[in-house]
This record gives sequence, C-alpha cells and structure tokens, in this order.
Amino acid sequence: MEIDVLAPIRIAPPIIDHLSNELRRRQFSVMSGRAVQAACDVDPATWDEFASCWNNLPQDKYMGDNGSYRFRRYSAFELDGADGVLRQLPHEPYVQPSYINKLNGDVARHFEPLEQHFIDNPFLSGLLLSLAQVFDRVDGGSGKWNIRLHPYRIRASSHVPGNPTPEGLHRDGVDYIVTMMVRRHNVVGGETYITDVAGKLMCRYTLTDPMDLMLADDARTMHGVTKVLPHEAKREAFRDVLVIAYTRTQA
Repeated sequence: MEIDVLAPIRIAPPIIDHLSNELRRRQFSVMSGRAVQAACDVDPATWDEFASCWNNLPQDKYMGDNGSYRFRRYSAFELDGADGVLRQLPHEPYVQPSYINKLNGDVARHFEPLEQHFIDNPFLSGLLLSLAQVFDRVDGGSGKWNIRLHPYRIRASSHVPGNPTPEGLHRDGVDYIVTMMVRRHNVVGGETYITDVAGKLMCRYTLTDPMDLMLADDARTMHGVTKVLPHEAKREAFRDVLVIAYTRTQA
C-alpha cells in the first residue's frame, strides 16, 4: 500500500549532507532535537500528534527476560529510490535470528501494526524519505530500502527499572539503525553507547530532548542503552523512542 502524504516534512539538504558526512567518517552521527526541528520546520501540532501515538502501544508479550516494562508496535515499509514512493508492506511477524538477538531470537513475534494516523503523519514520511537520502549518499548509490519501524515505550518504577536494550550490547543485522527520542517523562538514565564490532567504545550520549537523533552503521558498530529509573519514585516514568532499521534490498 502506497503512503499518500501530500506534503512530507523533509529535513533540509544541508543537514542531509552533514549527517551523511558524519556517518561516512565516524560510522555514527548524533544531532540535537533542536537542530532537527529547525532543519525540517515541523509545527508543534504535527509533532504533538505524532508523539501522542506512543500513548497507545500494546505491551510486548515476547520478552525473554519475562519483563513487563516494554510496549511497542511494528510495521515494515519499502522505499524505491527510483520513484521516491514509500509503500507499506503486508503485516508479518517480526523475526530475528538468535545469533543477532540472543534474548528473543528465532521467535516469530506478532506485534500490532502501526496505527493509520501514525503512518499518515507528514513528519514520519518526511523523516523516512530524508534518512534514505542520507544513507544513499553514504553508499554512493540508490535503490530500494526495506524500512522497519519500532516505536517503543519503556516504563520504569522504583521496584523495576526499565531496560531499553534487554539483549545488551548488540547489532540488529541491518545496514543502518536510527534512534530518535520522542519523550522522556520522569526518568533518569538511558544513556546510549556505541562501540565498534570488537566492543571498543566509540560514543556515549544520552538522548534527552524530542527529536534528538542518533544514526549508526549497523554492520560496523554495536549499540546498547543503560537502564532507566524514575526521577521521582511515586510518579509515572517512561522513555519513548522510535527505532528505524534500514536494509538495502536492491541497488
């Protein structure tokens, strides 16, 4: 199904150049939410509508550690660089091999798909198209991308910390991985760390503000996130992020 968005909110070309140059040089890139917002000029109402989608994520029932702290949805898309058209793929279970995901690998996980108002948001479509431009420039070519979207909410309590990456330091078995902060509410922790494939630390950074963005070459790096705890013990605490995985399917 083609995604019919009249005016996707794309990231400005100078930022596309910056992200691709950083990613090519360092294998990762980090950009503040303020810079992203300025680069795509998304209005507050569009962003608020987008961020509100995290309020209706079902609980992840496939946690190998028996945790009940993660909430998520999942959908996959195809982007053809030849026509620039974004297409939603038929909904299927999400499967990762066990050598990639030691906690939940080799399990067909049946997650609920993204809601239609999530898919139709012009910020999302513009983001997906813009990121594909970044990765095309890194690769020096164009073609088709398989794009997998994972919106997560990680809840935390004083008794049970939330674990954004329960599988630990890992890679996802794709070409490029993107994490965008949507909202932090009453949490501390949640520091992202990136290493090379041998485990040598390359970057530590805490995504704190809406639209904070981190990109990484998944074939040449690994990543993880530290646990989150409530800042105030008696208040609700959660961390909302969007994880996007890009895999080249055709040059």
